[in-house]
Amino acid sequence: MQVKHLITVKDLRVEEIKYLQSLFNEFKRGRKEKLDGRSALLFLESSTRTRLSFEIALRNLGMETYYIGRGESSMEKGESFGDTIKNFSALGFRLVVFRVPFVLYPYESYLVENISLINAGDGTHQHPTQGLIDLFTAMEHYPSLENLKILFVGDILHSRVFRSSGELFRMFGAQLGVCGPATLIPSDLSPFGEVRVFDSVDEGIEWADLVVYLRLQEERFKENYISSKEAYFLQFGLTKERYRKLKGYFMHPGPVNVYVDIDGELVYGDKSLVLKQVQNGLYVRKAVVYYLLVG
Repeated sequence: MQVKHLITVKDLRVEEIKYLQSLFNEFKRGRKEKLDGRSALLFLESSTRTRLSFEIALRNLGMETYYIGRGESSMEKGESFGDTIKNFSALGFRLVVFRVPFVLYPYESYLVENISLINAGDGTHQHPTQGLIDLFTAMEHYPSLENLKILFVGDILHSRVFRSSGELFRMFGAQLGVCGPATLIPSDLSPFGEVRVFDSVDEGIEWADLVVYLRLQEERFKENYISSKEAYFLQFGLTKERYRKLKGYFMHPGPVNVYVDIDGELVYGDKSLVLKQVQNGLYVRKAVVYYLLVG
């Protein structure tokens, strides 16, 4: 059987996404499956939600699961990512879930080993399972995504979540908007079709049916993109006044920086889907692993 991978949402066709959604729903309703073999979690960047939901998913599916964190692999000694994957394959691993600080592109040369790869975040490039989480969570709370107006707020420039979720939302007919400091908006948004750019988050919120807040990824900043976090929150953050004006829900992939992204009293409010995203993460990742390894 051909080895399957998930590196980018661009790997997925609409039919495959709908099948993954059916698996997601079945696992959420309690479907039990057992897989055998070894899986590895190679996480060279920190993570809470992604790492734990993958680990729980893999263990629930019955796989031997090994975690390799930052400073624990020979990549710290100069071994290439490709050679690391070759060694996992030689040791009999069926699957590697990886998070790396660099962009894995082009990536075709890594797909030749007899081992499945899942991208859990590569630099500013892609985070496909988070994109599926956002897509399926939105589908649970809105009757249709066709022409749904979705606004992304924050650090669009460095966001692998925007590049994944935005692409998936667009595939299902949603309209996209972005808002943030001009320094953190990509100069070219054409790969996502027609994207509205809002200078004012208040105007964006008035337009949007769903708002997705994104974290300032300061670990990737190479210059001062904002004057201060306090000023950023006042200009773009989800304040109580803006929360009252939301027509629908808001999301955040986490981690939330309170009083930078969102008022701390609102993170888990009635209009928040933040914990729904976390809960759905387990079932999305179960679905992806099962689909790649079984079909």
